Amino acid sequence: MSHNHNHNAEELPEVVRSLRPSGPKEDVALSEFQVELIQLASQLIGDHLLNSYPDIGKGLTVAQANRYAEDAVARFLEAGKAALRAGANESAIVTMRPALTSRTSTRGPSNPGPLQSS
Repeated sequence: MSHNHNHNAEELPEVVRSLRPSGPKEDVALSEFQVELIQLASQLIGDHLLNSYPDIGKGLTVAQANRYAEDAVARFLEAGKAALRAGANESAIVTMRPALTSRTSTRGPSNPGPLQSS
């Protein structure tokens, strides 16, 4: 039995005012939720294995946390692509070990750090 749903697309009004007109406050400390997002990002790249994991994100500003999260996602995606290029099964889970160096500007997508495919 087929159901024919005739949905008329309703045009929603354009948002004319930004919900955050002042832009991000990049020099403030993270909220509890933002710290949890940084902990989640740290799990992508293996930093959750470090002894400092419980405190990860707590000393970061919004700007630093944003850079960390963007770097973590980029490195994780690059590690996945590298694993596929190396012949890993498409459904393999890529597990990254922490790189025990500072991650400010020395690491990037071109140097994603150690990884193991399991």
